[in-house]
Amino acid sequence: MKKFAYISIVLTFLALCLQSAYAQAPRKILRKAYELIDLELYEEALETLAPLTQKDNPEALLLKGFALVALEKLPEAITVYEKIMPHFSLDKGNRIQAIEAHYYLAQAYRLNEQPDKALIEFTRLKNFVTDKELNADIDREIQYCHNMKKLMNNPVYFKIEHLGKILNSKYEDHSPVTLYDESTIYFTSTRPVDSLESVGPYFENIFVSHWRKNGWTKPEVLNIPGYRNVNRATVGLTPDGQGLIFFQNDGLKGALFITYKTFEGWSDPQPLPPPVNSGYNETHASISPDGNTIYFSSERPGGLGGKDIYYSHRLPDGSWGKPINAGETINTEMDEEGPFIHPDNQTLYFSSTGHNSMGGYDIFKSTKTENGWTKAQNIGYPVNSPSDDVFYVPTPNGQRVYFSSRKEGSIGQSDLFVLHFPEDNERSMAVVSSHIFNSQNQPADNATIYIINNSTNKRLGSYKVNPSTGKFVTIIPSFQEYKLLIECPDHQPYSQIFKLGVKDDYKSKNRAIYLPPITLKPMDKGGEPHKEVTEIK
Repeated sequence: MKKFAYISIVLTFLALCLQSAYAQAPRKILRKAYELIDLELYEEALETLAPLTQKDNPEALLLKGFALVALEKLPEAITVYEKIMPHFSLDKGNRIQAIEAHYYLAQAYRLNEQPDKALIEFTRLKNFVTDKELNADIDREIQYCHNMKKLMNNPVYFKIEHLGKILNSKYEDHSPVTLYDESTIYFTSTRPVDSLESVGPYFENIFVSHWRKNGWTKPEVLNIPGYRNVNRATVGLTPDGQGLIFFQNDGLKGALFITYKTFEGWSDPQPLPPPVNSGYNETHASISPDGNTIYFSSERPGGLGGKDIYYSHRLPDGSWGKPINAGETINTEMDEEGPFIHPDNQTLYFSSTGHNSMGGYDIFKSTKTENGWTKAQNIGYPVNSPSDDVFYVPTPNGQRVYFSSRKEGSIGQSDLFVLHFPEDNERSMAVVSSHIFNSQNQPADNATIYIINNSTNKRLGSYKVNPSTGKFVTIIPSFQEYKLLIECPDHQPYSQIFKLGVKDDYKSKNRAIYLPPITLKPMDKGGEPHKEVTEIK
């Protein structure tokens, strides 16, 4: 866990405990608690420690505090730590155990958003620490606290909506991604894939839900072909919503895969080809709205340190070109993760443990300019917190963000939420959708749709329809005039001019601008190509 940057302290402490002259029973309890903590079974560790913590055993209480922090029960952990501090004076006694105890307390203060108290503890602790690695870690924690104070003094205002018991479960629910018009949500869950519940843990699987009649449908596991008993987690969607990128881990190694929606269901998943997948650890990817650039995180050699963000351009033959490191304004000597390129094709959101993080991963953004990427900007508190904040996926108009969290009030280990920004935020992009049918009133699955800026004659992209529904979706700037051009074998070309204003009503789920359905005419009917003009305000 990133929040415990100096986890080796635990090993040092427990080694000392196990060497000390305790009775056999306490030694066994401490040894068992250590094994459970090493397996991240913190609730079980607390139960094991109970006979010693009830007797106020200082070492057992120190372990209890660590387990409580891991479970994000921070106020309770701080109460435990403050209670045992007299047993761990920095001025006398076992200096190593005292340093550990005060480090834990300071870190708990920071995670509980009490940077001033954390700074007092960390600053005092430096006077007693000679180990270079621990000193560097304390310096980093001190910087986290200073960053937190600055960000907390300039908070970002928003409203958080819990996505309810239909989507969320008592298990881990995380990594939501949605279609551009927010009509479908895909997410990762460790819930059972059928009605039978057995002793967990369950594998991670991808689930899907649709917005119908002002509510989300019951999630169903996504039937992606391939071997079972592997972990699969949502990563992102192709711009047209027809391809799903996911991370697959069989317990030994992981890579990025893609599957496509077809008439028969989802296609056999294929690994993203080299040089995106490299044999090292690639965990997340995002494709630009025009489909010509892919951004991804990788631990391959040659980066600036840890996990870096790279991007690659599509070559004329459809393959991906040589990866380019996103550079020092985005990457640091720490880890960068979860890139997401906004539909404006200019703003890159990502998570980093570097820059001016409050601790662990914070979410940042950078803008593409003629001179490269701008300096990473922390998107602010309380969107970012002292814990890990990863996988930030805003809607095209920037008004909402779907995310997962262990916030207070969750019904599971982590739940799905949507964050709403104030309505006066700038909305520069709009979602435009329609349904395209062929002359037999079937989805025109072999049609190609082009969106062209009518003022500049610049083509913004080409699109395909959903083969099951005939629906296509695009994200384009507001306050422009566009040409919609459709080409389909054995059918007359179709063109339509539409003037796009801004949609003010983003309430409920009416978040896309819908052009009237289009039915193409067969070629043998003759006559001029169909043309029409529509104004959308």
